[in-house]
Amino acid sequence: MTARWPHARIWYTVGVLMTLVIVVVSLVPQRELPDLNVGDKYEHFTAFVALTLWFGGLLEPRRYLLLALLLLVLGGGIEVAQGLMGLGRQADVRDLYADGAGIAVGLLLCLVGLRHWVRWIEWWLSRK
Repeated sequence: MTARWPHARIWYTVGVLMTLVIVVVSLVPQRELPDLNVGDKYEHFTAFVALTLWFGGLLEPRRYLLLALLLLVLGGGIEVAQGLMGLGRQADVRDLYADGAGIAVGLLLCLVGLRHWVRWIEWWLSRK
């Protein structure tokens, strides 16, 4: 972790909390979650776009391959856990495909310039 910004610890802490929320929501029984009326593949896709954009804004682009691999491992771990828990969840390789698509789109968005979101917010905060 490099402290390139005054609020780096906050950004990393929020990222870890986002990750934990996604893991917990992915593992609680489906019947305990609200029905968002979207397919679960869209939920996987959106969650992994968000994680990739978040951490892509915190890391140097040279670390993006590692980020992608770690997020794929996270998605795979969630699927394995869903299959083993027996709480009404089931492992589905298509969820992992949705995670991978979300990671790819998130990285693409980072590469076209959205990785600078931290810089933009830090600049705005410094003007206050």
